[in-house]
Amino acid sequence: MATGRLWPLGAAALLLGGLLLLDRLAPPDLTRARQFALILDGRDGTWLDGHTSADGLWRLPVRARDVDPFYLALLLKTEDRRFAAHPGVDPAALARAAWQFARRGHVVSGGSTLAMQVARLLTPHRHTLAGKVRDLLRALQLQWRFGRAGILDLYLTLAPEGRNIEGVRAASLLYFGHEPARLTPAEAAFLVALPRRPSALRPDRHPAALVAAARAILARGAPAAPAVLSWQAPRPPAVPHDAPELLGHMLAARRAGIVTTTLDPLLQREIRRMLAARPAPLRGTFATLVVDRDRTIAAWIGGAEHACPGQAIDLVRAPRSPGSTLKPFVYGMAFEAGRMTPRTRVSDIRMAIGGYAPLDFDRRFRGETTVGEALRLSLNIPAIQALRSVGAARFMARMRAGGATLRLPRGAGANLAIVLGGVDLSLFDLTMLYTALNHDGMVAPLRIAPGPAPPETRLLSQRAARDVRAILRGTAPPDGTPAWDDVAFKTGTSFGSRDGWAMAATARWTVGVWAGRPDGTASPGLTGRDTTAPVLADILSVLAPADLPGTPDAAPAHQPMAALSPALRRLPRPDGPQVVFPRDHADLESRSDDGAMVPIGLEASGGRPPYRWFVNGAPLAVPLGARPSWTPDMPGFAHLTVQDATGRHASADIRIR
Repeated sequence: MATGRLWPLGAAALLLGGLLLLDRLAPPDLTRARQFALILDGRDGTWLDGHTSADGLWRLPVRARDVDPFYLALLLKTEDRRFAAHPGVDPAALARAAWQFARRGHVVSGGSTLAMQVARLLTPHRHTLAGKVRDLLRALQLQWRFGRAGILDLYLTLAPEGRNIEGVRAASLLYFGHEPARLTPAEAAFLVALPRRPSALRPDRHPAALVAAARAILARGAPAAPAVLSWQAPRPPAVPHDAPELLGHMLAARRAGIVTTTLDPLLQREIRRMLAARPAPLRGTFATLVVDRDRTIAAWIGGAEHACPGQAIDLVRAPRSPGSTLKPFVYGMAFEAGRMTPRTRVSDIRMAIGGYAPLDFDRRFRGETTVGEALRLSLNIPAIQALRSVGAARFMARMRAGGATLRLPRGAGANLAIVLGGVDLSLFDLTMLYTALNHDGMVAPLRIAPGPAPPETRLLSQRAARDVRAILRGTAPPDGTPAWDDVAFKTGTSFGSRDGWAMAATARWTVGVWAGRPDGTASPGLTGRDTTAPVLADILSVLAPADLPGTPDAAPAHQPMAALSPALRRLPRPDGPQVVFPRDHADLESRSDDGAMVPIGLEASGGRPPYRWFVNGAPLAVPLGARPSWTPDMPGFAHLTVQDATGRHASADIRIR
């Protein structure tokens, strides 16, 4: 008797266990329901760019609570009237479908519930009896797993809406230009009709058929709905591609769905148009980053405007040699450390500094000038003296602490060449550093997504940042540009004319522009002043003026020169002569192709000319007016000495090969 009572319970438990085992062994494949397109919106919600999902479809995540209730009611009345009552399969609908199949020998109506349609959408297959049975079993499983709310969300995400559009959200955005939270009766009817025959009702190919189907659905499913006065099939708009480089970064980061950015759509499109209209460097392009006062990125153009080798690279993020654009921060750190002021006098003459003897960009030297003028003119010798006073390693550590990624050549350590472009960093990081000039020396990560402001880091002291800004505001604008008293402006050109830079900071905006070839090769004639600065001027002309009270530009007045300490009135020059070339311990090749020894030029600076040269203690004869040179007799080591008019001397030991 007891056994008879337990048998049904055991059978039920066995059945339930079997179902659980089958569910574990054959779970539903949700891959398609988890593959979403990516859409980038601007700060005002305007669509800027987008990319389909991995399977090539415009599909976006959506929940029933975010969809117009009228659409949901119309959908259920049309597709699954007993949705709230059945367990995923409607027995009455199945009986009707089976009877029709038995009478006619083929499927007349499927009797499909939303759960059964979701099963087919997850794993598409041909409409056959075997497929219908699989859909039935899978529908029971899906509703068991996810419930009615989950089934509805899956359907709203996967419903085919013509072309390569899936789901009510993607369809509403593409066809109507807005989210599905508010749909007109006509829009709702279109979105209910399309999944029934997505190919036969495509609005771009069969608009009349779609209108007729939508009319019929609305008449049957919502006869009391307001009349639709004008039925017109929707036309899918062209997908905008106004932020391709940023889109690429988002795709690489596996972002999906709708991502709201801080980009200003009008500004982004206008600057892209301007750059595309400008003649680019030979086989090159431009890139720019525009940053608002709150450090949000308003425009990001990475170089896709011109067809050139390597154009797939985003030049906003690519590491490049910055040329002279780091000089303001070197001087700022020297001001902060009390090593010099903008009015300190400095000598711009040929000299060797730490074994390094650079030339100015135009290969001219200005003699004695002020530090402020040296920065405005981007002179190299004073900048190297400033970096030596600060320390190259300390300077790099400060830049990195501010969030910039600086890359030295393989095997190289921090050195004086950093200030002339001997390190790589991106336009993104360089523009971030320049924001410190209108934030009293504070720097923080740039933001591309709305949200709270990140914490700040001090890059320069307030006084140093204002000093640098005041100096750069005196830099002459590009030729043909009206005076711009409120713009702190700096250009730079990397070695070999590979990169041209122009950077600017105003009370509201920070703008960085790069020009060059994406593949990193030289662009003959490219300079920051002549190539990139005019583009920067164009961009500044379309930016909104500062809308903040007051300006952070005014630097505190400097003390009169007489009040400066003697150490700050003038940077010390080398005491006595220097051997500029060849440098000490140099290893020189001095053979021609035929094996003959060739002359080596000699160069000295400092002290009091004229100079006398000695090689291994023997005087070197130099004709009057000629540049000194020496032709070795054979390979080996040599000791060079230069002596000035006062008898002071300097030496260098070299090796000849």
